[in-house]
Amino acid sequence: MNLNESTFKALLQKYQDGTCTPEELNTLENWYLAEAQKPVPDYNESTLTETKTAIWKAFSEREGFNAPIAVPERKTYKLYRNLSIAAALVIAFAAGFYFYTRNEAKNYRFVKREDAPVVPGSNRALLTLADGTKVALDDYRNGELAQKSGIQIVKLADGQLLYRIPKATQKTGLDHLFNTIQTPNGGQYQLILEDGTKVWLNAASSLRYPMAFTKNERVVQLQGEAYFEVAKDKKRKFLVKTALQEVTVLGTHFNINAYPEENSIKTTLLEGSVQVTPNGKGVPVLLKPGQASQFTGDLFVVKTVDTEEAVAWKNGYFVFDNEDLKTAIRKVARWYDLEVVYAGQFDTAEISGSVSRFDNIDQVLQVLRLTTKLNFKVEGRRLTVSH
Repeated sequence: MNLNESTFKALLQKYQDGTCTPEELNTLENWYLAEAQKPVPDYNESTLTETKTAIWKAFSEREGFNAPIAVPERKTYKLYRNLSIAAALVIAFAAGFYFYTRNEAKNYRFVKREDAPVVPGSNRALLTLADGTKVALDDYRNGELAQKSGIQIVKLADGQLLYRIPKATQKTGLDHLFNTIQTPNGGQYQLILEDGTKVWLNAASSLRYPMAFTKNERVVQLQGEAYFEVAKDKKRKFLVKTALQEVTVLGTHFNINAYPEENSIKTTLLEGSVQVTPNGKGVPVLLKPGQASQFTGDLFVVKTVDTEEAVAWKNGYFVFDNEDLKTAIRKVARWYDLEVVYAGQFDTAEISGSVSRFDNIDQVLQVLRLTTKLNFKVEGRRLTVSH
């Protein structure tokens, strides 16, 4: 029996909501029964037995398996009598195999499929709670994900996560409970911290932060790239720590690019003021709106920049203005989850132009071709650059 993807998703959603009609449930039943008759390629009976055993073992030993935070809240449904045991086994085994292979393949979550189509990035992130529980945010519906020590962690909309502290909640000790949100290549996410500060996280980035800040200061740790709109609080400074610098503010809008594979850390100020301290212990430098600091480890430079270019990623664009080719290509590769190979020397090449981050990869590469006169070829998840 054939079901197109949109129809199948709609029926599955209704099944999860408990609103399927008998006819719709019968359609799903027939589909599952048909799937049960299909041979499983490349697996012999011994392999399947081992896999099923591993699935149930992984489920039973999974950290937080019995805790409500680890599994999305689901209603209990009454199965219709005509739903056969065979169909139920197909569902259980298929779901188990899917989640087992996905979660165990690469650090629980972000698995790269070499045969997957190259598509623009989307709202994807992994949240690690203070107790080690891992939550793949794109697998959850909008609503409360967890409640830890009185703090509500809520998914507001696709790509937004909110920390909410009820007025009656005591914050004592919560500054020692750290969460980490991590985006993969091809992912982005927006976070609203408990003080109201908004953070936009770019692809291949992570932010570590306490569930509640102390009375004296607000400190987070960043790797990768993020845009901050810091909630104003004259009594508590906001401190962003990266591998090679610290940025201190009271309330302002700024962007930090601190990817470990880049040869510098760039901090761009859009509004307010920030104080940048190289290595966290050098001489602090105060930035004004429209300025950016660039720190390479040996050299610290402050200059006037185009702030729109710095935050173009947040607004859905790639904007390149005589940018080093390899730096620009790394931005594209992170977003489209590509491996880059250079066939030749490109140390002095630069690129200019702009294109939507949500265009397909062919459109993006066409813009690069027109501005650089270079060749770009995608095979699987590999991008080859040549003269």
